[in-house]
Amino acid sequence: MKTKLLFITFILMACNAATNAQGYVPMLNNSTWNITVAGFGGAQDFVVNPAIDVTIGPYTYKKFFDPIFSTDVYLREDVAAKKVYRRVNNADQLLYDFSLQLTNHIVLSDGNDYVVTSINTINVNGGTRRSFSLVHYIGNFAGNSETWVEGVGSNRHPFKPQFELLSDPYVYLTCSAQGGVNIYNHNIANGQPTATDCTMLATNQVSFTKPTVTFSPNPFATELTIASEIVLENATLKMYNTLGQVVKQMEHLNGHKITVARENIKSGIYFIQLEQKGKQVYASKIIVADY
Repeated sequence: MKTKLLFITFILMACNAATNAQGYVPMLNNSTWNITVAGFGGAQDFVVNPAIDVTIGPYTYKKFFDPIFSTDVYLREDVAAKKVYRRVNNADQLLYDFSLQLTNHIVLSDGNDYVVTSINTINVNGGTRRSFSLVHYIGNFAGNSETWVEGVGSNRHPFKPQFELLSDPYVYLTCSAQGGVNIYNHNIANGQPTATDCTMLATNQVSFTKPTVTFSPNPFATELTIASEIVLENATLKMYNTLGQVVKQMEHLNGHKITVARENIKSGIYFIQLEQKGKQVYASKIIVADY
């Protein structure tokens, strides 16, 4: 019995050593992602296009556009240290640390301490990748959690930790590619028999076009102006609360500009979808504030 236990312990140690010995796979290598936003009104796909290089001080950052939150994102990767940083308020903020080991602790940008509870391998197209599970404990109870995939980022959103995302609509990563080659596939990673369709990330389908719709001001207190470079024809606007409920809907919208009156909408975070001819033109997170 003792010999059997020693043998099992040796196998587990060997497997863990083999996992940790894998060569590091960089995350920012001509990368693109497809993110799905699923809510009460259905699901929408958003493609994150390849970055452009921007030099700020001593570092070169990858500048991405986040199509869900309508913001530019600056990331840089220290490949030797296996870390990815996000530039926030003119300073680097640690977003991922793939050098962590099992039971290691790390303080993330919400100021809370997280512990690495497991490091496993998941299936991706053409092989496997390491998957890190981190949990913030409140006493003996599990609070916020994060799941990172080496070379991919979070399984929810590559630029944001889970605690920065809304509970509804639900945001999650469906596909990622590097150099036009599909890597992460949501269904494959989760053991499903049918792979997720990731053709939207094919090299010849990735668009570098910047968004043509702006929402301002954001936050807003009384009125929101939506400006479009294209002429809207019979468009529909839907505004959802964090429970996925439609709190405002405007139909038969035309022209370059739309004014949305606040009326009796309470202050808080909302998600706006602008649709035309049955297809989503644009979407954005909106904040209604009391001044």
